[in-house]
This record gives sequence, C-alpha cells and structure tokens, in this order.
Amino acid sequence: MRFSRPLVTALLCGALLSGCGEKTPPSEKAVEPTSTAAAKINATPLVTRPDAPGLTANYAALRKQQIANVDYRISVDLDGESDTFSGRVVAETDIARPLRNPLTVDFTGGEVKSVSVNGKEIPFEYNGYFITIAPQHLPQGRNNIAIAYTHPYSTDGSGLHRFKDPQDGNVYLYTHFEPYKANRFAPLFDQPNLKASYTIDVKAPADWQVVTTSREDRIEELADGRKHWHFPATKKFSTYILPLHAGPFVVWESKAGNIPLRLMARRTLAPNVKPQDWFTFTQQSFDFFQKYFGIEYPFRKYDQLIVPDFTIGAMENVAAVTFNEAYVSRGEKTQAERQKLANVIAHEMAHMWFGDLVTMDWWNGLWLKESFATYMASLALATNSEFEDVWENFYLRSKQSAYQADQLATTHPIEVPVPNTAEAFSNFDSITYGKGGSVLKQLPHLLGKEAFRQGVSSYLEEFSYGNAELKDFMDHLGKAANQDLSRWTHNWLYKPGVNTIAAGYQCWDDKITVLLINQSAPKEYPVRRRQKVQLGIYRLQDGVMARVAAVPVIYSGAKTDVKEARGQPCPQILTLNDEDWGYVRTSLDNRSIAQVSQHINAIESSFTRLMLWQSLFDSVTDGKMPLSEWIDFALNNAGAESDINVIRLIASHLEAASAYAHRFDIAEPLRRERLEAIENFVWAKINTSPAGSDAQKVWFETFTQLAHTDQGLGNAAQLLSGELAIDGLSIDQDIRWQLIVLLNRHLHGDYAKLVKDELQRDNSDRAQNYAISARAIRPVAQEKRAWLDNILNKRDQYKLSQIRAAAAALFPAEQLNLYRDMSTQLFGAVPQVSDTKDTLYNKAYAMLFPIVCSKADISQYAEALKQNRDLMPALGRVLQDRRQQSEWCMAMEKSQRRGSTD
Repeated sequence: MRFSRPLVTALLCGALLSGCGEKTPPSEKAVEPTSTAAAKINATPLVTRPDAPGLTANYAALRKQQIANVDYRISVDLDGESDTFSGRVVAETDIARPLRNPLTVDFTGGEVKSVSVNGKEIPFEYNGYFITIAPQHLPQGRNNIAIAYTHPYSTDGSGLHRFKDPQDGNVYLYTHFEPYKANRFAPLFDQPNLKASYTIDVKAPADWQVVTTSREDRIEELADGRKHWHFPATKKFSTYILPLHAGPFVVWESKAGNIPLRLMARRTLAPNVKPQDWFTFTQQSFDFFQKYFGIEYPFRKYDQLIVPDFTIGAMENVAAVTFNEAYVSRGEKTQAERQKLANVIAHEMAHMWFGDLVTMDWWNGLWLKESFATYMASLALATNSEFEDVWENFYLRSKQSAYQADQLATTHPIEVPVPNTAEAFSNFDSITYGKGGSVLKQLPHLLGKEAFRQGVSSYLEEFSYGNAELKDFMDHLGKAANQDLSRWTHNWLYKPGVNTIAAGYQCWDDKITVLLINQSAPKEYPVRRRQKVQLGIYRLQDGVMARVAAVPVIYSGAKTDVKEARGQPCPQILTLNDEDWGYVRTSLDNRSIAQVSQHINAIESSFTRLMLWQSLFDSVTDGKMPLSEWIDFALNNAGAESDINVIRLIASHLEAASAYAHRFDIAEPLRRERLEAIENFVWAKINTSPAGSDAQKVWFETFTQLAHTDQGLGNAAQLLSGELAIDGLSIDQDIRWQLIVLLNRHLHGDYAKLVKDELQRDNSDRAQNYAISARAIRPVAQEKRAWLDNILNKRDQYKLSQIRAAAAALFPAEQLNLYRDMSTQLFGAVPQVSDTKDTLYNKAYAMLFPIVCSKADISQYAEALKQNRDLMPALGRVLQDRRQQSEWCMAMEKSQRRGSTD
C-alpha cells in the first residue's frame, strides 16, 4: 500500500534544539516506553523534514543519530530504448535507538512501487523528494528496508544520465551524483557521513560494458538476449561517489604496478583518444601518490571513462572516474592541453585518498577535498611528470581565478556553513578550488614540506573509510610541524578577502639598508595575515635582468621589517612574491615599474615575466592604467616573448582588452584603431610563429575570438575553404567549427549555409553544440529572441549542454545593443528561472548576463537584485558579480578617458 498525499510542510527545527512545538505523532503516543527507552527517545528531538527538495544540515544530523552501519544491495534493469529504468534497493541498517521521528529515504523525481521492512510490505508516504517511513515500522536493531522503484533517465548530466549518440545511435549511461544527486538514481540515505558498502547487479544489453567500483565476479546470459552483471560488495564510501556506467564503450587496458587500469570512450569518439597519454599520466600519478601518502591505493582497480554531456571537468567516483569529452581533441593537443589533462587525471586520483577514503562529514568540508586535490595534482606533476612549468600553470589557472573571485562582493570564507545541499552546489567556485588550493600551497613553505606530508599521511591513516572535519586535518598538520595552527586557520580559512603587500626600502652604497613590507586589507575584511613569501631582487647585468638574490621572509601584521634583506644588492626590480609562494596581491614600487616598462623582455625568469605581465593588466582592471596605454605596451613588447605560458597570458589579455574596448563608450575612431591593431598583431604572430608550434596555435585560437575586420574575416573564410593555408597550422574539425562560429558572429559570407553544410560533414553532438553557438551568436534580433525563447520556454526540448551552448554565445561584447533591446525580458524572467529550483539550469541562464559599462545597465542589475532577494544562489550570485564587474568596467572607462585627455 502507498499513499499519494504529501507530508504536512513544517518549519525545520535544529537537530540540537528542543521545545520546537511539534506534537508527538499518535502512533508514538500509544506507546508507553520504559524509563530508559523514554530517556533515549527524548534525547532525540522531534523534527519534521521540510516538504521540499534537497537536504538540510540539521536534518542530516538527526538522521545520522537515527541509523548506522548501512549496507546496500542495488538491482537495476537497463535498456537502450526507454526513457526510464527500474530498480530495487535493499538497505540494511541499524536503528540506533527507538525512533521518535519518522525515517526518510532520499529519492527525487521517481516513482515508488513498494516499500518493505524486514520482509513485510508497509504503507509509506512519498512527496517526490523523499520516502517517509513511520517509526512503528522500524524497531531498534538491524532492519532490512526494500524499495522497488522506477526513475526517468536524466538529460542534464546528473543522476543517471542517458546519451544517444547522433552518429551511430548507440546509447551510453553514466552517473554523476555530487553533491546530492545519488537519490536521482535510487532511494538512498544521500549524505556523506552515512558511508555504506554497495552490492550491485545490473541487467543490460548484451553488447554493453557495465562499470562500477568493483569488477564483476560473474556475468549471466539472460533468456531475452541481455546479460546480468553481478558485482561483489564494495568497501564503505559515501553515496555521492557511487558509480554506475554502462554502454558499448571501447575499452583500453593497462596497469599501474599491480593495479588494473581501464580507459573507456564511446565508439565514435574512440579514434580521437590517445590512450597512451592517459595511461602514462595515470601511472605517474599512482607512483607519486602511493609514496607521498604512505598508503596503498585502497580500491583494487582503476577505471576512467570519457563521457558526453558532462557538466563539469571530471568526477572522482570510486575506482570509476568520469571525464568530460572536452579533454579529447579532434586535432593535436598543445603541451598546455596535455598538461591540463594530466592535471585533471592527478586531481581525481588524489580524491581516491582525500575525499573517497577519508570524506568530509558534511558539505562545509567540500572545499578541503577540492582544494587539496587541486594542490596535490600540481605537486604530483611537478614532482613526477614530463612537465617543467607546472607551477606557472597553477598561477595562470587556479591562482588568477581565485584572486578575481576573492575581490567580488560574493566572495566568502574558504570554510563556510552549508545549511542545505542547494548551498553546497553554489560553493563549487574559484574560492573552493583556486583559493583553497593556493592557501594549501603556501603551507609546506611555512611548515616544511616533510612536516606537511607527514601530517597528511597520519590524517588519512586515522580516518580511513570514515569521515572527518577541518579541525582533524589541521590538528594533524600542526602536530607534525609542532605548531599551533589555530590562528592561521581562523585568519585564512574563516575570513574572506585577499591582502595586498607593498615594499618600502632604502639603499646606501648600492646595498639595502632597510626594507619594510606593508600589508593592507580591504575595508570589508580588515584581517592581516601571516605567510611566507620570497622576495626577488633583480638587476640588469650585460643586458639581462637577472635575479641576484632571493630572500625568504615570513611577514605578518601591517608592517614587517625584513632584516634578512639588509646588505642585499639594491634592486632595480623588486618582486614581493617571487615564484608565487604566497596567496597575496602585490604592488610594485615606482622604480620597479619604470624598469619593467623598459626591460620586461630582458628579465631572465619566464615565471617572473609571467607575473609582471599579469600585474600590468591588473593595473588596467583596477582603473590605474588606461586600456589604450596597456594595448600599446603589449603590442610593442609581446612580439619578442618566446615563453609559451607568457604568450598564453598576453593572448588572453589581448582578447579581454578587445572585449573591454567594445564595451567602452569611447570615440569610434580610437576604438577601431586599437581593435584593428590587435587583430593585425595577432594575425602576424600566427604567420611568424614557428610552424606547428604551440605559440602558433595559441595565437590562432585568439584570432578566432577577436577577428572582426573584412580582411580578417576574409582570411578566416579562406582558411575554412582551403583557399588559404598557413604553414604548420592544421585546420582540424574543431577549428573548422570555431571559424564557422566566427563568421556567423559577424554575418560574413554565406554564414548560414556554412552551418548547414558542416552539419552534413560532422553530425556529432559536439558539432550540434557548435551549430547552436553559431546561430545564437549572430547579431540578428530575430535569432536572439528565438534562442532566448528556447532557453526560457522550450528547455525540455534541449539538453542542458545545448542550452549552455546557446546562453554562452548569445551576447558577446560587441552586441550589447542587442542585449539592451532584450534586457527587460531577460531580467523579467529571473524569478521564473529561480523558481524552477534547478541549480544547473539557473547556472546556464546566468551565462546570458554580460559585463556592461553604463549606469543605466548597472541599475538593471541593482533593481533585479532588489526585487528578487531570495534567488537561487547559482543565479543571484552571478547577478551580484556582474553588477560589480560592470562598476569596475566603468572605472576602467574613466581611466581611459583620463588617459585620452592627458
């Protein structure tokens, strides 16, 4: 028997509070417990779970008191044709004490066929979010809860996602559960501190491969032509990292020592996969991590699956990691792209120990596992790989995204309270990954590398197969280093914002006599921190700006007298965070600025040049240097740069500069002159860079983003048709689509026919997303309105990946006039989008909103936020960020105007 009526919605009382006013359920009133049993019952507060999506921290804490020692048996019936699948879950669990509250089982968006407890079918309630079982059906002790169910496949990359390959019609399934999506696959207690073992069996088409944490122990042939896969019980881990993947994958095999490795991809993508790269990076990572942690890999085998429509980069499912297909190129990868692949492989593998073996107790600890894996991946590559510029790439990616996020009004402490699972998802951001990883990166400098390693190893050893909190981790680090880290933890992990340091120094007889580090803090977050950095002293010698001294220093407070610097050579350039040890913004002194402007290409350290180029562009975005002045400097100096990472940085800044120039309300001839100069420079670099080099590829990628003149678009069209060729530049399938998107962006040539013809040549799902981008990016009001209507009113007809492709392309910087024509509709739909409570959809819709540079446009952001104070974080935070970034844009424009009149 089952009931369709929902539970009465009630306000949630904290799990540790009493006297909330709930009445005892009639079923419990009828029971006269003994005094001991009564004491146990009364120790647990009566809590009614909100009749709403998601899970609150308070309710999760209550349920952790109710049950323990969970083991699941999950049976799933899969096929390649239907839109739904069926399953049966048997959850064996201990009821820790007589229940005062009902027990709920998380299950979103499915249909419950039956619920049995200890072999007897019972009545239950199901509201579309969770199943409720009354206390009288669950006696104290071991219980067997069996639930039969069906559920639709997902099309948004969460739950059990179904993908049908448009090229050959094959169907592939994969799971993605973080943070609270395992219950879209099966009825489970979906919280990280209820770890369980999983015994899984799956019925699936005969030609499918089925993958989960353990390898199958037998496969039966079924009468209907399918196969029945049986997998033995796993070790204990959390629901969000439970994997189940199925489909006719191509499989490659190898080993890392005695660990079996498999790599899988769908058949039509397989010709583009280079398994040797994947296996090499995997083997190198295993070699590093097992030695570093001092703990053998705990899960027996290691599978990696490359899957379509994935909404993030990769996911650390236990022993069956999933990767976005974007990591597979349809042409030759640059070294930076290969390193990015190696990094994500190492990142996910680090989670096998830190995240999977030892797991946070609740989602407030999400940052620690992600930050740790971010840092450890780079450490693994820097220690044991072919790549020699790992920390430069860390600076380019993780560090810069963190600095940008930490200056926004939506910044937050690294460790934050997470009241519910919706908030957990909103904290997947650059603070979680970039700042957290950067802060952890400085700790080995402060504590000592070996002390840090020992602390990590002992932490993992103590909490293996269990859950832990931040204090546990910091206690182990502090004990290993013999330091009290409580103040460090408070200032770095519980306080937001980024500090800035500047230096004041005096010299006599060409030697430093005094050097002070001055530390400032934003007024909103007035905390001054302690950390260890390295000062770099540079002087010009025989035409080379060489580092003549490196001075490690621990600074703290407002001023630090750097006694170690006394007697060192007087600097011509003084860098305050040389080689990027610390997490801090730096301000160059006037003498250093003057020398950088004259001698940037003479600086021998490519890492130092990288950081100084970033510092110069920061001056632009801070409104201190006119954009046109930076453009002139870049075009005069970038041509001599040979280091690929510095080239990548300059190229990205030129792309950003072009976008800002389009946003500025400045004189048209000035705008046109600068934009043409940038395009001409980039085109020249494509043709003069070494043939086939990574530099040539980087400059070409930049060209496809900023070309706009008739000459530039004509060159693009000829490259696409084959009438023009550039020595060393291969026009692979993905590049063809990039050129087609560019030509549609500017309505050049027979742009619509290009899309139609290319889809006949390439009908892959990646091609379909490119085609959507090409159509959405056209500067035609009718196209824009049609795609906005699709996003708002026809989203059930599109996969999430397609909605994202359209949203990302709709309003590039030079099309702000079209955005303004539609802005009323865009902002008017904000509450409607937020009310869907779909985090992924809200994130996609947020991509529509651009950075603008006028008071009128900014006022729309302000008004939308004022009128909608309870937006989903995934949307509301982006609107706040765009308002602030737009205010910064106006400050940059003022700086440009001042520079133009000087």
